[in-house]
Amino acid sequence: MSETEKETGRVSNRATYRHGNVRADAVDAAYRMVAREGHEKLSLRQVATELGIAHRSLYNHFADRDALLDAVATEAFTKLAARLKRAATSADFTRIYARYALKNRHIYGLMTSRPHATMKNKPELQSAVHLVISEAMRVSAPADADPGLRRRAVMKDFILMHGGLSLFAAGILDLPSEAALIDELSAMIAARE
Repeated sequence: MSETEKETGRVSNRATYRHGNVRADAVDAAYRMVAREGHEKLSLRQVATELGIAHRSLYNHFADRDALLDAVATEAFTKLAARLKRAATSADFTRIYARYALKNRHIYGLMTSRPHATMKNKPELQSAVHLVISEAMRVSAPADADPGLRRRAVMKDFILMHGGLSLFAAGILDLPSEAALIDELSAMIAARE
């Protein structure tokens, strides 16, 4: 009998209690599940089952399924930004970004599914996205360049990369390998400079 049960005189029917950080554990479990199977069918119930808790308890940490997916996307953008810190040039950035997207296709699919228009209401996700954008700006345009020109340079790079990655994933681009795609994207972006 626990101290609380002794004090209140109530005894719980549960044999065990879940300790630890349920929110972080749920994000970790959902991240693994999305990496394996994609985000389209992920449910709070699946994540709760994975953690061995009642699915209703996840609502103490996430308003809904989208909030959990936003938390997973936040984690993914943060991980990608950490990798991008190694980039010295926009070609390096492109290689790191494309390799991450190709190695983590389902995670990348989730990341690119988050609507930008709603990010102002999701500060953690918005901050994580801006970490990636900041790394792109660092290597794509001089810091003293016109802010509008820097923004457009980064936007062009992201449009080119995402378009190339999407077309490759759909089997539309006639390239023999992921390495060939990365080389093509790097060359296109380097030619822009």
